[in-house]
Amino acid sequence: MEENKIEISNNSSSSSNNNNENIVVEQPPPPPSPTSTIKNYKKRVYSILHDDENKEQPKKRVILSYHDGEESNLVTVEDPDNKEKSFIINKKYIQEDGSILSKQQYKKKIEQFNKQKKIDNRQSRKQKKRAETHKKNDEEGNITKQILGETSFHYKDNLRHIEPYQYTFKVFAKERWFGQSILDMFSQEFSTNSRDVYLKKIKRGLIKVNDQLVSPSYKIKLNDTIIHTVHRHEPPVTGETIKIISLDNNVVVVDKPSSIPVHPCGRFRHNSLMYILASEHGINQLYGVHRLDRLTSGLLLLARTPDSANKKANQIQSGSVSKQYLAKVIGKFPNIDSTSSSSTVNEQIKLCKTLEDGTIIVDQPIVIQSMRLGINHVGVGGKPSITHIKLFSYDESTNTSIVLCTPKTGRTHQIRVHLKWLGFPIANDPLYNNEFKESFKALTSDGKTSYIFDDDDDGGVNEKDEKINNNKNNNSSSSQKIINKVTKEEEEFIDDGVSPIHCNDCSIVWADSTQFSFGIYLHALSYSSSDWSYKTDLPSWAKPSTEPNTETNKTEISTEITTNQNINTTTTTSEFKEVEEKKQIDNI
Repeated sequence: MEENKIEISNNSSSSSNNNNENIVVEQPPPPPSPTSTIKNYKKRVYSILHDDENKEQPKKRVILSYHDGEESNLVTVEDPDNKEKSFIINKKYIQEDGSILSKQQYKKKIEQFNKQKKIDNRQSRKQKKRAETHKKNDEEGNITKQILGETSFHYKDNLRHIEPYQYTFKVFAKERWFGQSILDMFSQEFSTNSRDVYLKKIKRGLIKVNDQLVSPSYKIKLNDTIIHTVHRHEPPVTGETIKIISLDNNVVVVDKPSSIPVHPCGRFRHNSLMYILASEHGINQLYGVHRLDRLTSGLLLLARTPDSANKKANQIQSGSVSKQYLAKVIGKFPNIDSTSSSSTVNEQIKLCKTLEDGTIIVDQPIVIQSMRLGINHVGVGGKPSITHIKLFSYDESTNTSIVLCTPKTGRTHQIRVHLKWLGFPIANDPLYNNEFKESFKALTSDGKTSYIFDDDDDGGVNEKDEKINNNKNNNSSSSQKIINKVTKEEEEFIDDGVSPIHCNDCSIVWADSTQFSFGIYLHALSYSSSDWSYKTDLPSWAKPSTEPNTETNKTEISTEITTNQNINTTTTTSEFKEVEEKKQIDNI
């Protein structure tokens, strides 16, 4: 009977019809017969038993007798008409609605309960950590003096270098690690280092669990916190000065040089924009407003309060902010007007709508090609993406064009992807320019390998990513949980505590410009809304060339921005002409 699905619904409550007739209260069930095995009970209630297997009598009135004393966890299901059919169950199988679960159903319910409990605990920990972080930030700022004191920096060959330093990563154990030994997990999950390196780190206390020393065979469990101390190297970034365009109590607006990430990510921490502003400008309480890729230069808004960050971010996400970018592309970008010959444009441009001023509207959906590598492409089923692109100038000597790009949506790498689709990739884009990628083997983000436990690993991965990772590792993790590869020799290994532990990153020449990309020809020129507007100077690669064979589009960059009366900028449209005129004067 237990293995069948049996439902019980309580029938002891009072009932009345719609005409408010006299309420009939059912009498409680009689006590057990003298011959019954039920001696100690604390209550007896009527219920209706639904038995799916009994087709002749699918419903049966039964009595539930809740035991007392040492058997208080038991309940007798009694058939009033046939005492021999009575049976005893654990009261845990009786639900609040009166239904009885089979053992299999009960096990499934417990599994679902534990799964939800893990999710709730994880969210609770994140919320608690977030609250603690916000409180600390309010008191000390995002980046404290203690954090800045972790290491030092210096400038050499126009690059900003960070001295290697000891850094401790902390992350909650992932579900796919449960049941594995700590040594097996590190060796299998993070194979950039040898097993011997991880063994020494465990013995030396550089790898710990819950801030406690553990043996190599320690089995990872739910709610464990894995702690890993590394010899951290950060790639250098450009030594260009970060120009502050505007600074008040609400926002900081800067002209970000390329190669500098906005916030700590991957290998970058002290060489991120927020840390540089804290260490060199004393601005240590900042909140992100919008994205700007590490390799992209130009205008960046940072808020100084959470309220200001939310307000600005909502404006950008709602589409009420006009954004303009400059890009340098391969080839002569068409300046299409009513007199242009259709034979001079490619098939992709023919698919686009063209405005009277020559602006080409690219309305092509963008699909994620590789989430791990962060590469996208135009494809069916992607997210709607629209970019307005227009010729700004052309340099015949280099066969490159400067184009003005106005994204109407905010997809990752949107401008770079749309320019590639048009057949005019950014000249030095290591991801989307195939010719440049083949001739210049440059790494674009974190260096040769990624650190174990990046700062944004805990809480930075969304639910979809986590589900993908868990599904990907389901088959392998199930076998890893029952296999312990830790040998007796590894368990008994004694570390001398003196010999250096090999560091792969110590051999990397981080300043080698043939191995690392320090920027691309893409620049955020201006951001503006109905009540504010900011602009940057033209990047050096976009300024008018001194060569006589340079064609420049004289049209205004944006009437939206030039007519805005509440402007806080460093460069206006007229100044672009002044730059060109100055160049011409210098050539005389």
